[in-house]
Amino acid sequence: MATLHNRLLAVTCSLVPGVIAGDAEAKPSAPREFCSVYAGAPECLGRTITCTKCHTSTQPVAWNNYGAAVFAELGGEAFDDNLALALASIEDVDSDGDGLSNLEEIELGTNPGDPLSQWMPLPEPTGPGNDHYDVGVYDPRFAFRRVRLLFCGMSPSFEEVEAFAELGHEDQRAALHENLSTCLQSDHWIDEALVELAHPKIRPVTAYGADTSISVMGFVITVADYEWDYRLWQYVLTGDRDAREMLTAQYHVDRDENGELAPVEGVIEAPPMRFAGGQPIEPEHRAGMLTTQWNLFLNTMFSAVPRVTAGHAYRAFLGLDLSLQQGIAPVHGEPLDLDAKGVDAPACAQCHSTLDPMAYAFAAYEGFDMTNAPSLVIGTYRPERPAARIPGWEEASPDFIVLGQKVESLVEMARVMADSPEFSRNLAHMMFVVAVGHEPEPEELAEFEAIWTALPEDGYSANRLLHRLIDTDAFGTP
Repeated sequence: MATLHNRLLAVTCSLVPGVIAGDAEAKPSAPREFCSVYAGAPECLGRTITCTKCHTSTQPVAWNNYGAAVFAELGGEAFDDNLALALASIEDVDSDGDGLSNLEEIELGTNPGDPLSQWMPLPEPTGPGNDHYDVGVYDPRFAFRRVRLLFCGMSPSFEEVEAFAELGHEDQRAALHENLSTCLQSDHWIDEALVELAHPKIRPVTAYGADTSISVMGFVITVADYEWDYRLWQYVLTGDRDAREMLTAQYHVDRDENGELAPVEGVIEAPPMRFAGGQPIEPEHRAGMLTTQWNLFLNTMFSAVPRVTAGHAYRAFLGLDLSLQQGIAPVHGEPLDLDAKGVDAPACAQCHSTLDPMAYAFAAYEGFDMTNAPSLVIGTYRPERPAARIPGWEEASPDFIVLGQKVESLVEMARVMADSPEFSRNLAHMMFVVAVGHEPEPEELAEFEAIWTALPEDGYSANRLLHRLIDTDAFGTP
């Protein structure tokens, strides 16, 4: 990337000193400002900038050596007017003493305030050659084996490898994509690999699901059936479909008479002799995997303000973990602490001023209601719920806000999330890691950026994303 010298450098942490002689002032727009100026910086190509760039703690505020150097260079002057000069003045300093200047670390994507944050490019291969692959450059033979193993679940036969090796370069590339297309329709990819990728987002618990062993007089105590979640996930990530529908679908997915995944419209009743397990929310109030009966049961449960549900959605589908100080974008006047949980305390307010405006949109969706026992309500849409469960809800009339954008409902919030760069980057990151086996390294980030930024022109197809991915050096270089 081009040198960062003499360019306006925005701060890269979420809390920075506002005025040295006064209080610390939150700068939630700082990461976005950084990436608007440094579109080629590694953190902007495939990572998420966090407060740790400058801070060891944000409550109480404390700085690492790099942040402390910025603090000192500001010298009590106004933050916004003098930040660029302060940062430029310490570019040649090695704040963390690891042998690299601050500027070098910014260009590499490591943390200039953390001596343990290091990266060195791999050395050029030396010694005897490799009889099987061209080490250090893209080798279609290596990529061929990788495609078959990862996406078909088995290595190619000896005869297939020999036949592939005999092809010309262009024919090898074409054969790679033909094999990938076949593998992406395989049972291994659809019913094993994709299901495994969904586990952290769905978090199944057998005791509560359709396979529970708990029953009373033949009445199976299924609390919610997470197979609906898995099937929707599998459906939207295959067949060149729009992956955003994992958040925006107003249908569900079942197996047809041939065992194929197929959309199902309307309200879905629980199966006979089951406590629950259908999809009771009316289609117009659905937001894909955010409003399944399982997601609402597992994450919302009894919460009046469903913060866990909102935080899980932010982390699972946008790749932003507030507990790691990622994606913090405080909303003015928040948190309101409508349920008197103490989230407006100084140690909590920074994250909750981002989290709570998202959580409000989930408040009309019931998790697990026992107030009218023995009649229980699980995973439904109840517009009267917030006013009934949250004192002062109607007077406060809180705004629903995600990624800095005000929305009118969870359905609209899901659309904003699905259309965001964060969603595309998170989807591509998941596929990159499963295909390459590690996080994008600094030398791979330009390729990674090209993959995820192409999602809109590819119709948000996971299949097309993977076709781009297998052409990268990150995938095909042994």
